[in-house]
Amino acid sequence: MKKTIVSISILLGGIFIQAQLLNPGFEKTENNYPTDWSNKILDLYEMKADNVVKHSGTNSLQISSKKESANELQTFSQKVPVPGKGLRKIEISAYIKSENVQGNIALWTQVRDEKKNMIDFANSVTQNHKVSPNEDWKKYFLEFILDDQANYFVLGGFLMGGGKVWFDDFSVSEIPFSGKPASKPAIKYIDEFKSIVKRNSIFKDKIDWNTLEANLQKLSNGMETVDDTTPAIQYIMKALNNAGDNHSFIDNKEYSEEKKSNKSSPIEPESKLLDKNIGYVMVPGFSSLNKEVGNAFAEKIQHMIETLDSENTIKGWIVDLRPNTGGNMYPMITGLGPLTGEGTLGYFTKDGKSKSNWSYKNGKSYNVKVSKPYTLKKQDQKIAILIGPSTASSGEATTISFIGKKNVKTFGQPSAGLTSANQAYRLSDGKTLLLAITYEMDRAGKKYMGKIEPDVLITPSTDKNIDAEIQKASAWILE
Repeated sequence: MKKTIVSISILLGGIFIQAQLLNPGFEKTENNYPTDWSNKILDLYEMKADNVVKHSGTNSLQISSKKESANELQTFSQKVPVPGKGLRKIEISAYIKSENVQGNIALWTQVRDEKKNMIDFANSVTQNHKVSPNEDWKKYFLEFILDDQANYFVLGGFLMGGGKVWFDDFSVSEIPFSGKPASKPAIKYIDEFKSIVKRNSIFKDKIDWNTLEANLQKLSNGMETVDDTTPAIQYIMKALNNAGDNHSFIDNKEYSEEKKSNKSSPIEPESKLLDKNIGYVMVPGFSSLNKEVGNAFAEKIQHMIETLDSENTIKGWIVDLRPNTGGNMYPMITGLGPLTGEGTLGYFTKDGKSKSNWSYKNGKSYNVKVSKPYTLKKQDQKIAILIGPSTASSGEATTISFIGKKNVKTFGQPSAGLTSANQAYRLSDGKTLLLAITYEMDRAGKKYMGKIEPDVLITPSTDKNIDAEIQKASAWILE
């Protein structure tokens, strides 16, 4: 029997409440498609009710690609009210079966408030419940910890790639919290994490700590190990996000160690001479914290600048930070030192009053240094900085390092808006919390708390052969 739309039963001594999910087993159909589910079907796919292959009842939802090489994302979804009140643990589940799949399958959910703002999101990959392709019926689920801010879900599934997949028996249920107190190791780890945030976050005063701590106590019940504390840690991170922090994040133990290794950046900087002797340098994101790797990255950028400047009569420079997603800022600004110039490039500040600077001098910025720092033949040339939505975090700090300098203009689209500085806090289980602890200011003292708006806003060309930002920047340089 299929589950009814709304059911209440006793489960493990607590109340089990299923949300008002309509047609959860795809039993009702219209024109061979289940009612109450969205049905925007892409050209490369077919989506329909299947009365032959199903987990239970009479139907399932089938998605199939028309071509093996299909590489689009075919989704389906339904808007569902969030059940219950107060702090809740909600499970969203479905049964999935697939054949000949070359690509990805997943459940996905957006959590939205009454103003339709998305306050949480997850899919099978982000919650580490990856759907195994080409297997028989198996139950998969997503879990969310919600409070009264959550108003409704938009939930569903998708197939990305070729093959055929079936979904059946969706369920949205409230799962009761454990009544058993958390273990000492679990409590200690949660307190360790909470204390770091409470002492150091620039958003700490925007968090209701009394409510958060009461909810953490309820949420942590039943947790035995440090690994069990993940929902509590995610709840603290969600509180930070709701307070306005969209920059803090956690690196797992493996990635934290990889940043210290001698691996080079996966994307290397590039340089070239543009028409009419304009020097072009592209600086990508750089994540490594290894000193030797950082020095080599900076040396490579300075060598590019030196080669362009010494072998040509340069009329101006273009620094392309559009693909710079951030990481470690110091190798970036050390490499660009000949263009930023020496001295203070910007400041870190918590309140806009007290501040500490970052700078470049004698080929060095913080702990990154080049062996033979280069000086431009001409110091007053125009420099165009290209930015866009992917210019983020340290990419934005590198942009700020130029703002306020004579003969500098920014071109492109607004940046990502991660203009805060993160401090790394090593946790007892080997993970690292990268916490936003200061805002950033340019050399003129302007404080940044969001996106960097370019001096010249440019709509990118739809023609792949035309780079509108480079064209506009070049025209400005040659004026």
